[in-house]
Amino acid sequence: MRPARTTIRTVILAAACALALSSCGGTVREPKEYGDVTTDGTGYYGNLMYGCTGVEPTDGKYVDVKLESVDYCNCIFDGLKETVPFSDAKAFDQKQATEKAGEIVVPTNIKAVQEKCDTSK
Repeated sequence: MRPARTTIRTVILAAACALALSSCGGTVREPKEYGDVTTDGTGYYGNLMYGCTGVEPTDGKYVDVKLESVDYCNCIFDGLKETVPFSDAKAFDQKQATEKAGEIVVPTNIKAVQEKCDTSK
């Protein structure tokens, strides 16, 4: 059985990826790549950070976060961008969108990023 903290982080990661790929409401085109770090909450990074921290940036900073720390979320973004093909992240998002929270299976390459970020705290 996984520790509760890991399960919660898996759900948050899945939600963050879903937000990043869905562009928070569908009025913005679906990202086709990870892109760069932004300070205005746009692109894959902005959507992932919103899903991961639970807040939008204020003056380019994520303050009063409600979910995961900014450092953890940045680690997730960097790790995904460096080691996981965007097509894998997109496929994970599409699959987890139909799964119940307790049934989400995180692909090995994405789980490796999560575990690395868990230990870097």
